[in-house]
Amino acid sequence: MLIFAGQGGELVFGSPSDLVDAVFVALVGAGIVALGVALWGLRDVIAGTRPGRIGVWLALGGVGLLALFAIQAMVEAIRTGDVPENFILFGLGFLLLIVGHLLFARDLRPSLRRAWLLPIAAVAGAIAAVVTEADPVHDIGLFVFEAAWASLGVTLLRAERRPRPDIASALV
Repeated sequence: MLIFAGQGGELVFGSPSDLVDAVFVALVGAGIVALGVALWGLRDVIAGTRPGRIGVWLALGGVGLLALFAIQAMVEAIRTGDVPENFILFGLGFLLLIVGHLLFARDLRPSLRRAWLLPIAAVAGAIAAVVTEADPVHDIGLFVFEAAWASLGVTLLRAERRPRPDIASALV
């Protein structure tokens, strides 16, 4: 939701000042950190296949590159008042996220049922965001990515609250 707040804020309010731009970049940066924390916690939910584990680590690497991009953007926003035109870290970060999501999504199936498709929806949004510069497609792609992750978070929180059957009583 923090990435959405930063991106949506920029779309709604534009760039009225350097300070506001820095706030939007900081929100996106905080959202990237939150995505990394979510992926780190997702390691426990993954069914445990080798591709699933590799996928989570690739996605974490992608988050690392996105974090570097956010730092670069924040420094440039403070220094010059503009977001940098160099998006190589952004593109590579999302490329790793895309591959990672494709590898770990299926491993979520046993614990999340149909919600395992949410990372696939995130991939569709990420691809739209990476391959197009044109607005509104780029922004819509990012919003789809963010919405899929917000939905996945809600699903994971609801799954934690569901009572699990006692194994001993299930065998009787």
